[in-house]
Amino acid sequence: MANPEHLTLIKNGVEGLNAFARANRDVPLDLEGADLRGIDLREVTLINVRLAGANLEGADLRGAHLPAADLQRSNLRNADLRGASLHRANLSGADVRGARFESFGLGQQMCLSPAFFEGVHWDRETLEGILGIINLNPDWEIRYQIVSRSG
Repeated sequence: MANPEHLTLIKNGVEGLNAFARANRDVPLDLEGADLRGIDLREVTLINVRLAGANLEGADLRGAHLPAADLQRSNLRNADLRGASLHRANLSGADVRGARFESFGLGQQMCLSPAFFEGVHWDRETLEGILGIINLNPDWEIRYQIVSRSG
């Protein structure tokens, strides 16, 4: 359950959030399970933020810095994540279908760990983009076929 004080902070805007984060570096915001549909968090910096189970559908997260964010089981459908840094973020079980990402490798930092893929609902276009970047390796080629499990 989200911390009520942290919910108030997030609804007051990015400037206040960033100021809080700078002044309280060792206090991760707890927004677990919060309904943040359509929220504007462009250019926010939230290290270790807890957003597990949060609804961020349609949120504007362009240029957001969310290193080590806990996004397990979060709803990021149709969110705008262009230029966002999700380095070491945990996306296990998250739904990112329809989310907009910048071309992988062009400023967007993401850690390709098991937590980045386990149970995450990706759309086909994004998966093809990720595999395309991996295929830039000059020594190896990944050949793949993306097939829906549902038939």
